[in-house]
Amino acid sequence: MPQIGASPGQVADAARRAEQTGYESIWVSDHILVPESGGRLPPIEILEPIATLAYVAAVTTRIKLATSVIVVPYRNAIHLAKELATLDRLSSGRVVAGVASGWLEAEFRALGVSFDKRGTYTDEAIKLMRAAWSSATPEFHGEFFDLSGMRFGPRPSAGNIPIWVGGTSRRAARRAVEMGDGWHGTRMNPDQVAERIGWIRDLAARRGRSLDGFTISHRVYLGFAPKWTDTGGYVEGILAPPAEIADYLNRFAAIGVNEILISPLGTDPLAKFLDRFDAEVRPHLA
Repeated sequence: MPQIGASPGQVADAARRAEQTGYESIWVSDHILVPESGGRLPPIEILEPIATLAYVAAVTTRIKLATSVIVVPYRNAIHLAKELATLDRLSSGRVVAGVASGWLEAEFRALGVSFDKRGTYTDEAIKLMRAAWSSATPEFHGEFFDLSGMRFGPRPSAGNIPIWVGGTSRRAARRAVEMGDGWHGTRMNPDQVAERIGWIRDLAARRGRSLDGFTISHRVYLGFAPKWTDTGGYVEGILAPPAEIADYLNRFAAIGVNEILISPLGTDPLAKFLDRFDAEVRPHLA
C-alpha cells in the first residue's frame, strides 16, 4: 500500500483496485521514527500501519489486511493485542499480523525501548496476545507482563489472528516455528529464501512441529527496466524486463513460497506500475 506521502484517495484507490483485480492481500509497513540523516533508511514519513489498515478495511470487503511487519517492542503488547483484535472484528476476520523484533537501534532509543531485550519482549508479547485473544479474562505471568482478573475484549472474529513472524535470522526462523502460523521474509533472493526455508523445516522436524497450514511468505522489491539490474542498498531489489521479473518470481514458488508481497520500485505512479504488472507479469506467474 502507498504509505509515504500518500493521500487518503491514493490509499483507497490502491486498496479497491487490489481487491477488484484479485490480489490476495494488502500490506503495510511500520516505522514510528527514522533518523533524519546518516541511517540506512531515508528520512521518510510513513503512515501508521494499523490506522491505515482500519481505513482500508472500510473501503474493501474481502482482501486480507497484513503488516510487513509490526515492530512488536515499540508497543505495549496488551494495547497491540486490542488494536489488532479490533481491526480484525471491524474487517470481519481479515487480519494477518506480520510481526518482528526490529533492527533500527536509533528508533528504539528514541522511543525509550530496550534494544537488547527486543527478542525476549517479542517472544513474550506473542504469547500474551494469543492468551488475550483466546479468553475474556486472560491469565498471563511473564517477565514484562503480569495479567489476571482483568477483562479483555474485543477478541478476534475466529478466536485468533494468524501471526507470521518476520526476519531473516536463525532466531526469527526459530520464533516462527515455535510461535508462528507462518514466516515472512524480506529483501532476499530465491537462494537466500531457500536457505531460510531449510532452517524452518529442520527446526520443525526437530521439534515435532507440523508445517501443515504454515505459510511461507516473502517481500520482493522490484521495478521495470530494459535490462536486469540489482539495486543494492537497503531494499536489495531488482529492476528488469517483465519476462525476467515473472521468471524471478516463479523461482520463489518453486522453492515453496506460498505468498509474495510486491513492493514497487521506480518513479512511476502505482497505478501505472500495476497496469504493466497486471498485463505483462501476472499472467505468467505460477
